[in-house]
Amino acid sequence: MVQDDIRNFIMLIGIDARMYRSSVAGIGRYSQNLIKNLLEIDSENQYILFMTSADAEEYQKGLLKASLKYQNDNVKIKIVDIPHFTLAEQTKLPKILEREKLDLMHFLNFNYPVSYKGKFITTIHDLTLLFYPETAKKTNFIKKNAFRFVMKKACQNSAKIIAVSESTKKDIIKTFKINSEKIKVIYEASDDKTFAQTTKEDLERLKEKYNLKTPVILTVGQFRPHKNLPALVEAFSKLRKEIPSKLVILGKPDSKHTRLYEAIDKDKVKNDILLPGFVDNKELALWYKIASVFVFPSLYEGFGLPGLEAMMVGTPVVASNQSSLPEIYQDAALYFDPFNLEDISAKIKEVMTDKNLRDKLIQNGLRVSRQYSWKKTAEETLKLYGG
Repeated sequence: MVQDDIRNFIMLIGIDARMYRSSVAGIGRYSQNLIKNLLEIDSENQYILFMTSADAEEYQKGLLKASLKYQNDNVKIKIVDIPHFTLAEQTKLPKILEREKLDLMHFLNFNYPVSYKGKFITTIHDLTLLFYPETAKKTNFIKKNAFRFVMKKACQNSAKIIAVSESTKKDIIKTFKINSEKIKVIYEASDDKTFAQTTKEDLERLKEKYNLKTPVILTVGQFRPHKNLPALVEAFSKLRKEIPSKLVILGKPDSKHTRLYEAIDKDKVKNDILLPGFVDNKELALWYKIASVFVFPSLYEGFGLPGLEAMMVGTPVVASNQSSLPEIYQDAALYFDPFNLEDISAKIKEVMTDKNLRDKLIQNGLRVSRQYSWKKTAEETLKLYGG
């Protein structure tokens, strides 16, 4: 039950969950964990989840896996097979939403239909598509400006904006001249239950599968320019001459990101770099456990979830000193200049060779990662709904 002081009346709340599937990067994780925890703490408000057929199927699988723990009578699913970032999203979706006569609509990403007349809030994860427009798969001049227009409208017309970090909040204020009082920072979190479920047998099987006999340097993320993966490959090329090791890059391959593959070929490190592709949460947890160090060389992040996931299982983190990462990781990471290959290489080496530093980062990481929880995210979001 929710405390009476959170709201004064029962609301009908819509949630745009068309990015629910885990394959949709961090927004999928956010959607899954926010919805799950909202429904666990709130049995009074009524919810409509607007999902594609594929998203709804994934949602139902999650219910079965959780033994229907958080299935309750105050939620229903509305199938809306309208892809995000499409013309149909702008023309058809508003009518579907308005027919439901919602008290509040929550768009879990900035891509809202600009003609929607109802009251809504928007979660802004980052401004990557504006700062790094080449991140989009088929970016052109028109799309770049469309992204900017829709995001600006979302920020201007939202009753409230959720930013996932102070860094993202500052970017929104600076880019769109939005009043700071309109923006509420609500942090994301890592899923402790998922990453606690690893066994020694599973770890040994994964090591055997990839013939892992030297220390593993791990990074996780999409193969996109702002992730700065070519710089990590070049830094690793220098490091492996001193410390025999493997670099493992987890994420969905992107043939458009040719600089990464060029860096691998140029430095002749193919035999020491593994690209397992996109992996499920269970295997991801194993990689975090196996890694000697987790490295996050990104130039821009709204929150930086992978580093927290690594911390949660006791893996030391070395990270870029850019955007939100120092804010989120605090004293639980060793930071480097992501534009300086020597600095990247030196900081990774320092963590791999200095036991006292490793132990300190591990302990700090366990402490910092526990500061964030999806339950807290849901509680603060629910309070905002009532505000």
